[in-house]
Amino acid sequence: MGILGLTHDENGEALEKLPVTIKVAIGEGPAPDDQNSSLRALFHFVFKRKTMQGQSVFWEPAPDIAEVFGEKPTELAVIFLHDDPREVCPSEYALWTRKGRLCHGELVQIANGNTPRYEMQAIRRTTEHPEGESWPGNHKYVDGPMKGQPIEGCGEGCPELESGKCGPSADLYFILEQFPGLGTICRLHTGSKTSVPNLSNAVAQLHGWNGGRLKWVKAILKVTPELRWHPGQFGEWESSVVPILRLEIGGTTLNSLVTTINEPAKLHLEAPAACAGEQRVPFVVRESEGERAPEIAGEFYPQNKNLLEEQAGAVIQSPGNAELCATICELARLLGYNAARTKMLVGQWRLDLVGLERKLQNELDEGPQLPPENSGGKRSRRHIGSSNGACNQ
Repeated sequence: MGILGLTHDENGEALEKLPVTIKVAIGEGPAPDDQNSSLRALFHFVFKRKTMQGQSVFWEPAPDIAEVFGEKPTELAVIFLHDDPREVCPSEYALWTRKGRLCHGELVQIANGNTPRYEMQAIRRTTEHPEGESWPGNHKYVDGPMKGQPIEGCGEGCPELESGKCGPSADLYFILEQFPGLGTICRLHTGSKTSVPNLSNAVAQLHGWNGGRLKWVKAILKVTPELRWHPGQFGEWESSVVPILRLEIGGTTLNSLVTTINEPAKLHLEAPAACAGEQRVPFVVRESEGERAPEIAGEFYPQNKNLLEEQAGAVIQSPGNAELCATICELARLLGYNAARTKMLVGQWRLDLVGLERKLQNELDEGPQLPPENSGGKRSRRHIGSSNGACNQ
């Protein structure tokens, strides 16, 4: 019949997981062979498909799709494939690196009697928990002017949000009405502080207005130029024109509006079922964070180009284990372990870091090991005692 969790769920219903094979964008990232090329915004849509270059996967222009929509299209008719707004347009704060999301936070409902409240909650990969932990928890700064003070939570006040390393992140999933394809789905990503709420709010409004249904509903995705003002280099205000995304559904009357929205769904629902017991389940997206990370980070977070996960997590440790983690990292360095192996060990031994320190110290005492950095090629054996500071790889 199938495989639980892979092809079917626990109720025996098929999981319609679709791969993202078409990318719709309003910007161009650096060329694959020129990482120093600048990013540039566009005021029209472009279409791309995945391709292999050596051992890497890149997105390349899709001329067959572009031919359908003409030169520099600014409007696209899109059709959604899920009733849940969180599947159609998921959004969050995210600190993307080329390896994945170092930290990400979203709005969560907190039970509070008869009046639930909402707050931002984040998950972050740290030296102690490479798989991720609730952030900031009991963590405090261990260096810099705020040493010893609690770290700000997700949202306003977060230093990485203020610096631009982290930012809004949203994806819109759909199929193109003029270029439909079964078994696949399109994705548009944006990090704009204006476009993210535009898309999210439009999907939420449509979901509520249409009785909780979004699957097979059609909308018009638009990109329009807008004037924005920002502080200049010398304190004066400067203006720039930027592309902004919107979702719209229009009609001359309410009846025509309903017809516009529901025509794709009407055609689908009127189609004869393959069998009497056919179940119409929602489509979900199959797209891993690892395969997306180089693309998203390179195109939308160029400031994080050289931001390694181990470096970003180095300045922040939990108060009780900061010194121990520093010792473990130094032992691992002397043993010739790279950052990835060190993080893996810390994750595996996170419940017994003292035992990990003892294990590494025994390995170092028994030798041999790779020469540490700046040792002039000489092998070194040394006992590591307590160490101050964070783990820097």
